[in-house]
Amino acid sequence: MRRSTMILVALITMTLLGIVAARETSRGRFIELQTLQNKVFALNNRWGQLQLEQATLASDTRVGDIAHQKLGLQAPRNSQIVMVKSQ
Repeated sequence: MRRSTMILVALITMTLLGIVAARETSRGRFIELQTLQNKVFALNNRWGQLQLEQATLASDTRVGDIAHQKLGLQAPRNSQIVMVKSQ
């Protein structure tokens, strides 16, 4: 009887240690998941900011203003426009 009791106590102890280890692993994975979700949120915010910035920088009005002011470009006069017929 004593031997079977000792085996039972050992098995219960090993089971409890396994449960504690599994919980700790689960807790660590959950913390890692939360950290990664926060990074995803931050990256999505940054992506939205960059898309807005790109839209602003590439707007036709802004490009036209830079072409006129910095590069000295102007719209062609009617006499400078050549019509090409397609075949």
